[in-house]
Amino acid sequence: MKKYILAMLCVFAVLQCNAGSGDDRITIAAGFQFPSTLDAQIGYEHDLSYGNSIEVIAEAGNHWQTPVCHMFWKGYYWDGGVNYKHRLKRFKNGQLRVRGGVTAGAEQTDFFFGAEVGFEYDYVFANGWRFCVIQKNNFNFLHGDTFRNGLLIGLKVPL
Repeated sequence: MKKYILAMLCVFAVLQCNAGSGDDRITIAAGFQFPSTLDAQIGYEHDLSYGNSIEVIAEAGNHWQTPVCHMFWKGYYWDGGVNYKHRLKRFKNGQLRVRGGVTAGAEQTDFFFGAEVGFEYDYVFANGWRFCVIQKNNFNFLHGDTFRNGLLIGLKVPL
């Protein structure tokens, strides 16, 4: 686990060295995924040509069981991955993108890898900050929580 976190920090450090051109952002989002999962993610996004972008993400979440009283923190997970975002439609102050990528992480003590697909809508404010709504579908392998889908709401802060 320590090696994985160290590798993610190294990736963020390398990407941060290339930042500063005005087309890089830090994404912070949180939301709910079905079934019974709270999710939070942080990411580094770099714009490519024609409104497309690539994002490196790290996320943590909690898949709780019922009854909630005694088992809320028993189903935690963390993961990281890379997403490619392709712009589908551009609006006056926003854009709609389809996103897809790969993830890897751990749920409690079980390692998993998976794929992520979904949509993302960004609304751009005058100061460059963005409000984002992310619809995610996660397909995970090698553990019991194989499918999660849900909605996250967040902000993108320009660097």
